Amino acid sequence: MSSTQTLPPILRNRINKDLKPFKSSPPPGCSLLPTENVLVYKATISGPPNTPFEGGLFHLNIQMGMDYPFQPPKVRFETKVFHPNVSEKGLICLDTLKPKPVGSWSPAVSLFSLLTTLRVLLSNPSWDDPLSEDVFESWKDGCWEAKAVEWTKAYAMDKENDVPQEENVKEGKKRQAEEEGDAKAEPLAKKSKNEKEKEHEKESVSV
Repeated sequence: MSSTQTLPPILRNRINKDLKPFKSSPPPGCSLLPTENVLVYKATISGPPNTPFEGGLFHLNIQMGMDYPFQPPKVRFETKVFHPNVSEKGLICLDTLKPKPVGSWSPAVSLFSLLTTLRVLLSNPSWDDPLSEDVFESWKDGCWEAKAVEWTKAYAMDKENDVPQEENVKEGKKRQAEEEGDAKAEPLAKKSKNEKEKEHEKESVSV
């Protein structure tokens, strides 16, 4: 499924509405990129400052169903993160991602607000309902923060592959400027060539 035009109107309009803010003013520290499947998106969240995740770039997979936004999307971390509310497989324990009455999902929740909430979750883990027993035990032993920093450095700081959102925006603008410059340069080049031909003709006549 490669085009939103193939989707039911309600779903298509909602997805387009969700994507609009990301094109002009995305949530701080977050980005959202499309895939070949219009119901699947790749997101990134930068680790919030003053947390064990600071400096890391965490990749997530977001998959919406045909019943979106009446049912929550399936979201999981693709980057390993040592967090009490994230399982080893990247599954996330968050009320916002659970339908009512178990959770608090509402069609009013947008992808913008969802990514914002997930970034807040990195800053404020919930220890009342941990998803990872190992992480919870490390917290009780007083070594969770050090372990989380270790994982962030090991799995979320691949500088060769992970480019912060701001750099992606700059690179995109740079490519656009280069393309516009090439488009303008082409007619100038043709003009310059014509001028040279005219000058050559004048020289031939004068000789």
